[in-house]
Amino acid sequence: MADKEKDKKATPAAKKAAPAKATAAKTTTAKASAKPAAAKAKAPAKRAVARPITRVVRPPEPREERRAREEQERRETPRPRAEARPLPTAPAGHAPVIKADGTSDGSVELPAAIVSPTKRRGVLFQALLASLANKRQGTSATKNRARVAGGGAKPWRQKGTGRARQGSTRSPQWRHGGVVFGPNGRRYKQRMPAKMRHAAFAEALAAQAANGRMLVVDELRFDGDRPRARDVVEWLARVGETGRAVLVTAETDERVGRATANLKQFDLRTPGTLRLEDILRAQTVLVLRPALDGLAARATVGSAE
Repeated sequence: MADKEKDKKATPAAKKAAPAKATAAKTTTAKASAKPAAAKAKAPAKRAVARPITRVVRPPEPREERRAREEQERRETPRPRAEARPLPTAPAGHAPVIKADGTSDGSVELPAAIVSPTKRRGVLFQALLASLANKRQGTSATKNRARVAGGGAKPWRQKGTGRARQGSTRSPQWRHGGVVFGPNGRRYKQRMPAKMRHAAFAEALAAQAANGRMLVVDELRFDGDRPRARDVVEWLARVGETGRAVLVTAETDERVGRATANLKQFDLRTPGTLRLEDILRAQTVLVLRPALDGLAARATVGSAE
């Protein structure tokens, strides 16, 4: 009954609005369902974008650990070394002859001054000490109170201060003062007679020749105007296991000297510049054939320098 009364009370305008609302609702639903379809149709195709590579940042390895690891790897995988080639041999009183390519070709007789020198007891040791002493410069020096700058004024008056009398602030008892009995230059030079020097030089060469460590080079030839250190090293390897070597040439060779300037186990000398220390320190003495007579003249006792 109540519903019927409500329907009766409803106005005609309300009755007309009800169908209109239903129609609008249907239209809105249809539009809402059509929007996704239109959106799907109008949406552009997606592009393939490469993703950035994710990198893991690791903390740097400490320097000490890296060095220890590299040292361990180096010890585990050592570099291959060439087999040591023995030096050529020659009969007593002779020296092997080395050709330009580093191979051996016979032998040559050494001068009598080198093979059988006059032996004098203790001369070699005395000559070595004299040679080492003559190398010392002795230029160390200190300043006494006369050489120190300043100190001309008397620090205080002679009497009446209750302190000890002082004449200069550069006295030895003052800070920044002069040095008492300090070194002011010294000579370490030792003189030896020429006969003793020649005898010691000959004994050193004779010891190298007796041990088979003296070789005579027939010719020294390298490719190009400016030989390199690697060329000299390869030539020494072809000669044999020379170790620390000294090469004696008749004249100064700037080309070879420039190439061997950085080699620690190789020295280049002439008969006049060859020192006793060079012979005793070297393991192999290489002598060019033209320089052999110069060495023999220097090893002769009684010869003039």
